[in-house]
This record gives sequence, C-alpha cells and structure tokens, in this order.
Amino acid sequence: MEKKKYPNGPEFYVVYEEIGQGVSASVHRALCIPFDEIVAIKILDFERNNSDLSNISREVQIMISIDHPNVLKSHCSFVSDHNLWVVMPFMAGGSCLHILKAAYPDGFEEVVIATILREVLKGLEYLHHHGHIHRDVKAGNILIASHGAIKVGDFGVSACLFDSGDRQRMRNTFVGTPCWMAPEVMEQLHGYDFKADIWSFGITALELAHGHAPFSKYPQ
Repeated sequence: MEKKKYPNGPEFYVVYEEIGQGVSASVHRALCIPFDEIVAIKILDFERNNSDLSNISREVQIMISIDHPNVLKSHCSFVSDHNLWVVMPFMAGGSCLHILKAAYPDGFEEVVIATILREVLKGLEYLHHHGHIHRDVKAGNILIASHGAIKVGDFGVSACLFDSGDRQRMRNTFVGTPCWMAPEVMEQLHGYDFKADIWSFGITALELAHGHAPFSKYPQ
C-alpha cells in the first residue's frame, strides 16, 4: 500500500482555531483540503524562536521519521514566509492534562493511570531505542486520539543522541518543565541521558494520580 503523501504548502490547508500555544509556536486545528481530513498544524515563527535552524530541522526530521503507535509523528513540514508549518495527526481527545483539569481534578483511577503509563512506556522505549530523549514528559504531552489511542507528543524539546557530534550520548542543555525535570538536568553539571525521561515519567505518574505534579503549585 502506497504511503499517503500530505501536500506541502499553506494553500492546501484551511487553518481553524488555535488549540495550543508556546513561546514561539502555536498549534491549530486545520483541514487538509485534498484529503478532506482534519489535522493539527504546528506553526513556528522563526523570528520568535531562539533555536538555530539545524536544531529545528532535527526536530522535524525526528517527527517525520517516527513510526510507532504510541508516539505522535509528523505528516510533513514546509516553510511559508518566516514560519515553519509542521502537519500532524489531530488528537481529538486532547491531552491528559486537559482531561484532568476538566473532569478529574483529584487524579485518575489507578486502572486508568496504569493503562496510560503502559502506553507511554512503549512510546519512550521506542524513542530511547532509536536514540532520542523526549525531555518534556508530562500529562500535557500525553495525547489522546478520538479512538482512544495514547501517544507521546510535543517534540519541541526532543533531542537525538545519535548525532555524529555527540559521541558521549549525554546532553547538557537546560530544557523541559521544572517540576518534571530530573536533578541532573537542572544541575547541568555532568550532562544527562535517557534516564532523565524516566524521572519525568515518575513525576507524571504522580501527576496523573493527584491531578497535579509535586510542587507544581509553588512558584518555579
């Protein structure tokens, strides 16, 4: 079966409402006109982004190369004016964080948590096996499809450990969300590796159980 090829160019999409917002990027629900399919489009403004183009390009290549049912991938990407458009599947169920806030402020039931975490671990195992650290595992980045599939998303801060210039397989950059960060990431003394995701995974388990991460209610 021939792989579906999504079109490159803003003229092939109708952009609807914003469904997510970051410092230099926004995510919108959109219609892919040729396929009559609802998708999500991450629009990154180069003028507001501090990352260099090689880092951005690496992120996009990671998302396009991913092939696992528990990791959100990218359909395609292209540049329009000073913006990078990344076309992704639309996750109609939203994030676990949205669901927690809307209906389960004190956390999910244990059986639900176990189901979610099992799927997240499958996704992380795939990423780590292929040399990627996610670096921002949290409920807000665990996404739910309309049919209930669970996917790890938002690779705005993902890192590839198999780059030729990174033989030690350690990172020294301060990236992620403080409440979920492993100590070695915050200290920036000796670098960090895949284990940083496992720390964040543990914090996420507590977040799903209590409705918030430990210390998240204190100033960062």
